[in-house]
Amino acid sequence: MQSPIEYKPSLVGRSARIVLPALHKVLPTKLYGKVYELAYGSYKSFLYAAHGAKTFARKPFVRGEAKLRDKLSFQLLPHTMGGRKALENAFDVVAEVERRGVDGVIVECGVAEGGTAAMMALTNRELGKQEREKWFFDSYEGLPEPTAEDYHDGRAGEFIRPLPEGSCLGTIEQVSELLFDDLKFDREQTHLVKGWFQDTVPAHKDKLGSIAVLRLDGDWYESTKIPLDNFYDKIPEGGFVIIDDYATCFGSRKAVDEFRAERGIVTPLREDGRGGVYFERG
Repeated sequence: MQSPIEYKPSLVGRSARIVLPALHKVLPTKLYGKVYELAYGSYKSFLYAAHGAKTFARKPFVRGEAKLRDKLSFQLLPHTMGGRKALENAFDVVAEVERRGVDGVIVECGVAEGGTAAMMALTNRELGKQEREKWFFDSYEGLPEPTAEDYHDGRAGEFIRPLPEGSCLGTIEQVSELLFDDLKFDREQTHLVKGWFQDTVPAHKDKLGSIAVLRLDGDWYESTKIPLDNFYDKIPEGGFVIIDDYATCFGSRKAVDEFRAERGIVTPLREDGRGGVYFERG
């Protein structure tokens, strides 16, 4: 039987989970927003500098895919909210389907600032025999409100900070600039689909063909269950599903566990080292 998968934040993360909710309760909304942005910006700058130092120190000792992964994760770290491990996991999964020659497109539902989408696209560009079509679904307006399915004992997850409506925002202009202006991806092969998943996912289901990698980062129950219901059957044997928020968002975990039970899926959940999981279509 598989051991329970738990979220294990860093010391900074554990501290933030205490301090930020307390500040959110006592500070006016606008002041809290400014404090949070300052703290979050400083934290991201620290992570970027630390990862840069690590990458530089490792450079003489790594080769091949490991060297490429270090390079791309350092390049894209400023564009993700998931951090280094989310980027590395996206790289590893796409690299695996390239090695296996799994047919299909790359799909992400929950793009935010575009870092992991760009990582998957760049990994395909660097390691694949040909460029895969890419479909990136997001409201591009931030998160919706959670539903009743997302709560357990009055909480929606093991968050470092509160996630009100509009959180985790990455605009379509930001993502377009990263993918098309900075990284020069083909607009004919890279689709940014704007809107709520209940509207966009079923409407595009028949346009996608096979899906080699399905990455889900929608946090909530409905935002996870809708893509699974619509897209899972399009994944061939050897393809993968990545669930970014499995150990941090109660609704995401519930949607995945229900879906796997309904479908009798027994391929193990594999951890990404930060609270996310991925599993193979067997």
